[in-house]
Amino acid sequence: MHRETCKFANALRKLGVKKGDRVTIYLPWSRASIRDAGLRAHRRDPQCGFGGFSAESLKNRIQDCKSDIVITADGGYRGGRIVPLKQTTDEALKECPDVKTVVCSSGPART
Repeated sequence: MHRETCKFANALRKLGVKKGDRVTIYLPWSRASIRDAGLRAHRRDPQCGFGGFSAESLKNRIQDCKSDIVITADGGYRGGRIVPLKQTTDEALKECPDVKTVVCSSGPART
């Protein structure tokens, strides 16, 4: 896990994320996925978003913490159905001009 954490942290650095930047994490509701992304964005003030938020709720959280980057997934499973996280993120970002980068993992993660 340490190696994977360092790899992702280095990828964030290559994207220009530095200490003090705000990172919003919008992933499927899974302790493991949120924990892992949180560790990887360590010291970058992550703002976590529950994977069931609407685009409006996500937009408000992104704007409130003034995020520079959003970490999300294509989708996730909740209650037996796929939740389209990337689609929701794209909708929210229409009113979030400060977000420079979106990191998206592919394929819905089972929780």
